[in-house]
Amino acid sequence: MKYSVVKIICCSLLVLAARLSYSQDSIKYVDAATLMLIGKAKITDSIYQRIDSMEAKDMPQAVKGLAKQSAGIAILFETNSRSIRAKWSLPKEVYLHNMTPDAHSGLDLYCYKAGKWQFVSIGRVAPGISQNQLIVQNMDNTVKQFMLYLPLYNGISQLQIGIQNTATINKPAQPAINIAKRIVVYGSSVVQGASASRAGMAYPAMLQRRTGYDVINLGFSGSAKMEMPLAKYLATVPADCYVLDCIPNPSPEEISERSYPFIKYLHEQQPAIPIVMVETIFRQNGLWDQQVGNTVKRQNEAIRKTYERLRKEGVKNIYYLESDKLIGDDHEATIDGIHLTDLGFTRIADAILPVIKKALAEKK
Repeated sequence: MKYSVVKIICCSLLVLAARLSYSQDSIKYVDAATLMLIGKAKITDSIYQRIDSMEAKDMPQAVKGLAKQSAGIAILFETNSRSIRAKWSLPKEVYLHNMTPDAHSGLDLYCYKAGKWQFVSIGRVAPGISQNQLIVQNMDNTVKQFMLYLPLYNGISQLQIGIQNTATINKPAQPAINIAKRIVVYGSSVVQGASASRAGMAYPAMLQRRTGYDVINLGFSGSAKMEMPLAKYLATVPADCYVLDCIPNPSPEEISERSYPFIKYLHEQQPAIPIVMVETIFRQNGLWDQQVGNTVKRQNEAIRKTYERLRKEGVKNIYYLESDKLIGDDHEATIDGIHLTDLGFTRIADAILPVIKKALAEKK
């Protein structure tokens, strides 16, 4: 009888301790929109899309759809929570043969430590459009600054960040990303992030962490064809440097027709802002498919002619980066002969960064 009473008391104490522990470690959620958003060109009607619907009305239909995806947008915040969770809603489930689910629809968390951004963990994607995932746990309780990248090839309608009930979460007192300095990158699927393993491995995100500048990802998969509505939009986006990595998508004939008026207009509207022109990456499958190889060669020849024409006309603040300097020559930088692996993104970031630094240093 005495044993039964003691057993009941012990069980009750264990239940009470578990409830107290759960209470101390229970999660509260905050709307990510109340924290610090970076990687956005301008304010938009839907907070996690890249271009406002009204500003996109004259753009090609494909660009309008891709502009609703959240590539390059990130949340900066500080917290002393020992764990971080996230709840996010996707507009649709996505399947892409050349990308991981966690890259196209998941989240990617970094922490600023010892003067640099360090990878922490990812918000994994489960089946369905409503996501609720633990990202990291068992951290110490010091205040740390975090950056949470949003999906590369999907949208987000809602995002909440979860922390311990007893912890705090705020906008950073001293953001490690200087939003007063901006690099705007316009380009193809490579810019948008295909085929990074996770959102933070897209090369605009790498440039952001390396420079400490706000980098705006205006990559539109298969649809960066230098139409004039895009030039007009870019000219209204505040920038310290424009990077035009848009040669993979248009045909050689489209480049010959469109690139000069596109870049000329952008320069005339923003004459003091440097423009970095990037050739298309070499297509690895172009070594075997002669038609692909010839097209890439003609694309780069066409944009080179535009660059030389602009230089002859005395256009200042334009810089040029050749294809052979972008992803190496060991044929290990792509996933499918076209889109980049994390290795490829690291190499293209390595190649573009010195040109951006030079352009900013010589900015007139």
